[in-house]
Amino acid sequence: MAEKTKLFDVAIVGYGPAGITAGIYAARRRLKTVLIGWVPGGEVVNSGEIENWPGEGVINGIELAGKLERHLKSHRDFVDIASQKIVSGIVKDDDSSFTLTCEDGAVYRAKAVIYAAGRHPRELNVPGEQEFRAKGVSYCATCDAPLFSDKTVAVIGGGNTGAEAVIMLLKIARKIYLLHINDRLTADPVLVDNFKDEAKVKIIYNAKATKIAGDSMVSSLSYKDVKTGKEKTLEVSGVFVCIGAIPNTDPVKNLVELDKYGAVPADRYGQTSLEGFFAAGDVTNIRDAQIVVAAGHGCSAALSGSDYLARK
Repeated sequence: MAEKTKLFDVAIVGYGPAGITAGIYAARRRLKTVLIGWVPGGEVVNSGEIENWPGEGVINGIELAGKLERHLKSHRDFVDIASQKIVSGIVKDDDSSFTLTCEDGAVYRAKAVIYAAGRHPRELNVPGEQEFRAKGVSYCATCDAPLFSDKTVAVIGGGNTGAEAVIMLLKIARKIYLLHINDRLTADPVLVDNFKDEAKVKIIYNAKATKIAGDSMVSSLSYKDVKTGKEKTLEVSGVFVCIGAIPNTDPVKNLVELDKYGAVPADRYGQTSLEGFFAAGDVTNIRDAQIVVAAGHGCSAALSGSDYLARK
C-alpha cells in the first residue's frame, strides 16, 4: 500500500481498460503512478466472450482482464496498484496537487489525476438478472450480439440504445422481441425504420420485465403488461438490457464539470474543465463505449498528463 503522505506524479482512478492503459503509458513516461480501483478489468470481467479485442479473435472477459493486469504489473517499478479500493472523494489542494480519499480511509496524493472510473449499466433489478449475467444477460449488443446467431432474444428498452441493439441483431438472431415500458418507442424514427416492418422483430409495448430464468443459461423472460397487469413469459436464449448506463462520477461531482447525463466532458486528449484533472473511457462523454476505444482514450489521457507535468 502506498504511504499516506507520498506524493505521486499521477493518480489513476479506475482498474478497467482505460485506467490500465493509462498506467502502462504513464510508466513508459517514467511517472511515479498509483492506480486505485476495485478489480482488474472493471466491467470487462462481467463480459462473456469478447470477439472485438484486436489480436485475440475470441477471448472471455475474465481472461482478457487477467492479461491486462499482467501487462500493468510488468511496470511495477513505476506503478503502485491499490486494488480493492473505491475512491469516494477528490479535492484539489492549494498547491495544485490532488488528494484522493477512499471508502476504507486510505488517502493518496498526486500532482495530476486521470479519472477512468467507468460506468455501470442501469439494471432491471429483477430476479435472475445477476445469476445469468454473462450467461445470456448482456448489457452490450455491440460486444455480445454475435454470440446469439440463429437464437431468439429479447431487447429491453425502446430508446436509441435498444433500437441500435435490434439493428445489430437483425442479421444474427432468428427472432427478436423488443420490450418497451411505454406505449411508443422513444428511439429516433430513422433507427426504428430499420426494423419496424421486419417479420422477425416483434415490438411489445407497455411491458415491464419481471423475471429472467433458465438452467445454466437464460431460457426465458417474464414480463407484465403495465396496463392490464397480465403476466407473460417468452422463451429466449438471451436478454439485452438497454436502459442506459450510469457514469461513476459521484466522487467528482463537486470538482469538475459534468454533462446532463452525469458524465465528464473530455476532449480527445482527455482534458477536462479542471487543469491537471484528466478523464478517460466510459466515465466521459465518449461516443462509443467500447473496450478498444476506452484503452485508446486512456493512452491519450496519460500522454496529456505527462505533458502537463512537464510544463509545470
